[in-house]
Amino acid sequence: MPTRLALVAAFFILMLSFAARAADPDLRTISTSGESIVYVVPDKVIINLGVETFNASLDEAKSANEAAASKLVKALLDMSIEKKDIATDNLQVDVRRRDTDDHYAEIRGYYVRRAYAITLRDVKQFEKLVDTALKNGCNVIHNISFTTTDLRKYRDQARQMAIKAAREKAVLLAKELDTGIGKPRTIAEGGGSIYFGGYRSNYNSMNSMSQNSWQSAPAQPDNGETLPLGQIAINATVSVTFDLQ
Repeated sequence: MPTRLALVAAFFILMLSFAARAADPDLRTISTSGESIVYVVPDKVIINLGVETFNASLDEAKSANEAAASKLVKALLDMSIEKKDIATDNLQVDVRRRDTDDHYAEIRGYYVRRAYAITLRDVKQFEKLVDTALKNGCNVIHNISFTTTDLRKYRDQARQMAIKAAREKAVLLAKELDTGIGKPRTIAEGGGSIYFGGYRSNYNSMNSMSQNSWQSAPAQPDNGETLPLGQIAINATVSVTFDLQ
């Protein structure tokens, strides 16, 4: 019986040793990150614009807004933009008082706002649409987003390239230390983004361990600029931790 108890105790001690080793933060690992950018010619533009009117009379402010909005929608339809590609928010009314800190102050007038989201499926019409809108009732442009209908495909491609870049960096670093890498322990996706021209939105810059890779869009040569003219850049970042052999 004592021998059997000793064996059981030894077994549990061994299991605890393995568990402690698995939880050991000082395991032989290497962590790298990779960033990838895929350049794509956009085939869709989403333009957020609006009509704002102000008048001391609420009825006149609403009437002026409705007239401008009707003129705007008609001009967009005349450009062969389909009704389903013209989305609008509800009418918004803001009360303006002479003393903004006093909720009971005399009312100075009313701002009436109506916002639209226009989906343009012919990118070549972009400038014409903006010009037409501003000449036909629109007096506010909130945001312009260039994108692609194949966004999922290009995002997946960017992720694959980023993972490859992270692995190549890990192999290179391990080789310099006369070792190799094993299986991945953790994989985490960082902040991705889509940006146009010199502007990048929702971009999380990587640290000095990052390795970058670029790919130009087919049929559009790289002109040497940070972002080729007329293209959007789809960015992906990943961080991977590998075992060291």
